[in-house]
Amino acid sequence: MKSLIISCRTIKAEVDKVIEETGCNYPVLYVESGLHNEPEKLKSVLGELLFRTSNVEQVLLVMGYCGNSVMGLKPENFRLIIPRADDCITMLLGSSKRRKEVQNEAATYFFSRGWLDYWEDMEKTMFDEIRRTEEKYGKERANRFMRLAFKHYKRMGVIDTGDFDLEKMMVKARQHAEMMGLNCEVIPGTLNFLRKFLTGPWDDDFIIINPGETIVPEHLYGKEEILQT
Repeated sequence: MKSLIISCRTIKAEVDKVIEETGCNYPVLYVESGLHNEPEKLKSVLGELLFRTSNVEQVLLVMGYCGNSVMGLKPENFRLIIPRADDCITMLLGSSKRRKEVQNEAATYFFSRGWLDYWEDMEKTMFDEIRRTEEKYGKERANRFMRLAFKHYKRMGVIDTGDFDLEKMMVKARQHAEMMGLNCEVIPGTLNFLRKFLTGPWDDDFIIINPGETIVPEHLYGKEEILQT
């Protein structure tokens, strides 16, 4: 089946690794990480990419719901497969259930290989404010601002999938954790979800949107969950 992968650049290292391992030869389009904090803009970019896509039978959208940015997307001439996951962190932990377990242990701000590489792009608004604060009031107040921004978290969790140099990741992670005023811990992760995503089978962990079908809340959350909210 002729397929195309559209993925957030934040998870590029992991996607590239799985492509190499599995021999998956689908073409890949990467979307900029900074769109993570602008769901409406991200939705517009994704919609344009889908509109321009042709000569494929399916598109694998390797990103989570990301602030409901996938809501309203409509593949015209191919089926669209998306993960049942709120963001890429859930995929790297293996499941929504596992993510809830980790968060129940302690409120965790997660870092993966890609999050470490693109963190400032994804948190651009915050870092712009920190830079303005430092220029106007000095580094000490900027550091207080940084720690205040993350005061609701109890720890930083570095997701270790076992596929990258953990110690190199930890050097950068510890620097960030110190700025944030958080303890830095390693959280076991996996690439198994991504492997299944790129190769199938697409079971209940995924949502299949058929040609001409529009993504609505029931696709992402189910009727029972919507009624409860």
